[in-house]
Amino acid sequence: MTDVATLAHTLQPLLAELMERTGAKRCTVRIDHPALGLSVNVPCAEVLAPGARSMMSNSSVDHRRARTVRWIEKSRRTLVQGDVFADPHLAPPAALVEIFGTRSQLVAPLIGRDDYLFGWVSAHFSEGPRVFATSAIEAIEEARRAVLAVPGMPQEI
Repeated sequence: MTDVATLAHTLQPLLAELMERTGAKRCTVRIDHPALGLSVNVPCAEVLAPGARSMMSNSSVDHRRARTVRWIEKSRRTLVQGDVFADPHLAPPAALVEIFGTRSQLVAPLIGRDDYLFGWVSAHFSEGPRVFATSAIEAIEEARRAVLAVPGMPQEI
C-alpha cells in the first residue's frame, strides 16, 4: 500500500458490502500503520448511511483503552454487542453513544501474523438492543478476512 488515499479507496467497497449485508449505519476500518501515519484513534476508511455522523475527523478517544477493544485484545474474537448498555464491563467509549448514536455493534479484530492486534473492522447500529442474525456475524467475519487480504496491511513489523 503506497498511501492513505489508496488504502481508503481499496477498503471502501469492502465496507459498503458490509453495510449492505448488515444494515449498519456506519462501517469503519481502524488500523495502526505507522509508515502511513495511521492510528486506530481515527478510522482509515468509513462508509455511512444517510444521516449517520462521520468519525473521520474525531481523534478525541483513545480507542486502545476502550473496554471493548481491551476485550477484543484479550479474547481475540469478534465482539457481538447487541446492546452497548447491557454489560458495564464492555461499555464503549461515551462518545460512541453520545456523539455517534451507537446502540449496538459488531467489532472484528485485525490480528497480524506476529499476533499483534493492529486494528479492527466495525459495524455500528443506531437501534438496539438487538439480536444479531448469523448472517450479520458472518458478514463482518468475511469483511475482516477481506481487509486482512488487502496488499500492504501491516501484518507484522
